Amino acid sequence: MKTISKITAIVMSLAMAATLAACHSEKKTDVSSQTGEVKTVSTEVKFGALYGPTGVSLAKLATEKATIADAYTDGENTYTNTYTADYVDEPTQMVAKISSGEVDVACVPTNLAAKLYKVTSGNVKVAAVSTLGVLYMIDTSGEVKSAADLKGKTIYAPSTVQGSNPEYILNYVIKQNNLDDVKVSFEYTVDELTAKIVSGDVQTIMVPEPKATAIKGQLKKAEKEFTVTDMQAEWNKACDTPIAQGVVVVRADWLKENEGAFKTFLNDFKASSDAALNDLDNTVAAVVELGVIPNEALAKQAIPNCNIVSVTGEDMKKSVSGFINVLLEADPQSVGGAAPDDEFYYVG
Repeated sequence: MKTISKITAIVMSLAMAATLAACHSEKKTDVSSQTGEVKTVSTEVKFGALYGPTGVSLAKLATEKATIADAYTDGENTYTNTYTADYVDEPTQMVAKISSGEVDVACVPTNLAAKLYKVTSGNVKVAAVSTLGVLYMIDTSGEVKSAADLKGKTIYAPSTVQGSNPEYILNYVIKQNNLDDVKVSFEYTVDELTAKIVSGDVQTIMVPEPKATAIKGQLKKAEKEFTVTDMQAEWNKACDTPIAQGVVVVRADWLKENEGAFKTFLNDFKASSDAALNDLDNTVAAVVELGVIPNEALAKQAIPNCNIVSVTGEDMKKSVSGFINVLLEADPQSVGGAAPDDEFYYVG
């Protein structure tokens, strides 16, 4: 559980910094352009995302760098935003940026959001579901067409997902299928797993998008037969609560001073997510420009499998709390030992 320890250490070491984060945040600038009695308030919002599906959902916003949807208005002020995007490779890096105040808003794994809420004494709130499940099992043995066929297998997953949602999702599916003899290994990086499944050194792997699509391409190039099992479908066979794998979180201290700007962000986030679903060509160009996915061919194939959503309000709360409760029952430490209270949820 090396990765779990790493994340916990970073979270706890930076928890105290969260109380000072507001001091480091850019102050909003009031632009005194008056239209009747309504004033325009412009705020610089710094958001973070991981390379991968969450980076896809924010791609339009990251490239436009300004409000793309309806600006929120409260009758006295209209809130427009400019945006600075910060992309990182691993959840541990995003933990540091949220805790220190380098970013105001971020997309993170759901279980990590719950842990952050605990160790920052409530200075993190969840406001939207950004992605549902993005995990796929790839097998070259010819024997695996569903989770039930994993009996006696060793499943290899990237070292970077240990201690995060993918590990707990996999463990839950294994447990619900009574697969007591299945082994799970996190000893290889995703690049090492790609090489090993192509060479035949391993046969069964579980990886997230867009890596799953990239690996399928490598296997086709090597003329190897393989099967793909949708882990979201396997979860849904065993559980009535859908996977809410990724969420949008906001620092509570920043939110307190910038709620109007954050409501505009949520409008923009939905517009950016919708663009990822409905404007594939431009989204492909944006994610390649940002380095979120390395090339257009891969992006075009992978994005439709990323299960990108924008769920807010009470629907978000129901989805996230349900998913966290399933994880809590399966492994209490996956969400920091206890489910967050209602203050964890920002429903607008």
